[in-house]
Amino acid sequence: MINLKDKLSHLSFIQACKLLGPQGKDHLIQGGMWDVDLEEQVILKRDLFHLDLGEAGVTLRLDPAKNHKIDISCSVCPVYCDHQGAALSLILEEKLALGLAAPPKERVPIESLSDSELVAHAEPD
Repeated sequence: MINLKDKLSHLSFIQACKLLGPQGKDHLIQGGMWDVDLEEQVILKRDLFHLDLGEAGVTLRLDPAKNHKIDISCSVCPVYCDHQGAALSLILEEKLALGLAAPPKERVPIESLSDSELVAHAEPD
């Protein structure tokens, strides 16, 4: 069963723009200007994301009535807004810190590899 964390881990910029309507890109850009403390302002559970911006709260959940699409709401604004853009921008920018992505594999400088490691590295998987 898919959960919100799964959906958010695969969220792309284009999908986030679509979630925010016709002015989605603008909402993401404006929302990205908020300074957010992950420890103090964010709650992320398996099926809930909540961002407390002080002046507004943004909540994301999966909507089973809409084929498990992401439902985003703002406690202040009745329509798409920069608060929602802040939440989605934060998710896109902080996937690793939020536990929605694995850290990249450590890269070893090629010049530090031995001959046998170079050969193994060059062979296709």
